Amino acid sequence: MSSKRKKADPNRLVIGLIYAGFLIVFFSLGKSIVDLATDSPSTIDLASDDQIIEGFLPVYIVEDAVANPDVVAVGLSDPAVTAQAFPTQSADGSQPAAARDPGKAPDRIEIPSIALEAVIVPVNFVEFEFEGEKYQQWLAPETRAVGWHSTSVGLGVAGNTVLNGHHNIKGQVFRDLYQVQVGQQINLYSEGELFSYVIVYTDILPERNQPLEVRLANAEWIEPTEDERITLITCWPYESNTHRVVVVAVPLRNSGAGSG
Repeated sequence: MSSKRKKADPNRLVIGLIYAGFLIVFFSLGKSIVDLATDSPSTIDLASDDQIIEGFLPVYIVEDAVANPDVVAVGLSDPAVTAQAFPTQSADGSQPAAARDPGKAPDRIEIPSIALEAVIVPVNFVEFEFEGEKYQQWLAPETRAVGWHSTSVGLGVAGNTVLNGHHNIKGQVFRDLYQVQVGQQINLYSEGELFSYVIVYTDILPERNQPLEVRLANAEWIEPTEDERITLITCWPYESNTHRVVVVAVPLRNSGAGSG
């Protein structure tokens, strides 16, 4: 009798281990499903954001938002700049219709005035939620590279081509971006093809410790527009990231184009 029990014990042990394994897998799967349902998207925590003292301070935009033309309007009041740039609106003041053509993906940038040359790589966003509204937080490259917002337009078409980058970590690609001035040139490339732009607007906006509505107003600059432009953003100053640097440029006229 005892020998039969001894033979049965190993089988019971194996069955017990298999059963325990199934339970572990089941509960792990259940926890993952619950985590996905409850933790995604995460909730925006502005107080936590404001504890970040270096790198790219999180920038949020409302999901599927479009820039308010009045907020992001850029004038060409300087005659010297106007002569260099394509008009950003038609003669009657109406904005041109947004193009369906996605444009050409940028892969390199040059800003001669600050001796900047760097590669451009696509970057994506993560989703957050705040008071029932969904927001997108854009990420910056983790190496010395400029990030092209993957949902923004490419080069050569109407719309807003958005580029971001770190200013004091990860290669500091946009460390000197705050120094550029209206009238200076930015060159972008797509597989060797050159697209040149003239800067028409720069600003440094308070960001850290600001309420969400202020941050969203700052983020209007990186939302889609109907005119053809590029927008570069980073943080400032070098010792911190309390402010947002915004630089807007529009296409240069073709060298062979007439004065119009």
